[in-house]
Amino acid sequence: MKKDKKATAGILSLVLWAVLLTVIARLLTYRGGWDFSGILFKVLLWVMQCIAIFFCWWIFAGLRLNRFIKRLNEAGYTYLETHGVDMYLREIDICCEMPGAKNAVISGIPARDYVMILKIRTLREAGREEDARALLETAKQKMKGEKVLLLLRDEEEKLEKHQ
Repeated sequence: MKKDKKATAGILSLVLWAVLLTVIARLLTYRGGWDFSGILFKVLLWVMQCIAIFFCWWIFAGLRLNRFIKRLNEAGYTYLETHGVDMYLREIDICCEMPGAKNAVISGIPARDYVMILKIRTLREAGREEDARALLETAKQKMKGEKVLLLLRDEEEKLEKHQ
């Protein structure tokens, strides 16, 4: 789905550039009192603003992802120190509600799917196999993607070994 959105955005940007260049070409051929340097300056200013807005958005998205990863790591370190399973599960749920987590991708896996796999693994390691199985069945229905399904299959095999 994300590849389709990226492809659509790429095609849309190409169309917009084609329209912009067509307008510039039309204005350059029309010599009836137009101030070409002023028009060119305005077009270049508009292009520079678009580039600046893109980079600001890109930096902002990176900062949000960094904040998400940092909080997820802190939750993991706290879990390793305290072994508080319920507290850890609550904390990673809160991490998923952070701005930017919905669109974040970690190692080619959507962040929410990654966190769901962490929950399944944590429940399995804590000895709560029934909860892990229930979450695994829910995850199988919701999640798609080769890497995610491979990780889910791995967790399913580990749960079967515990029986």
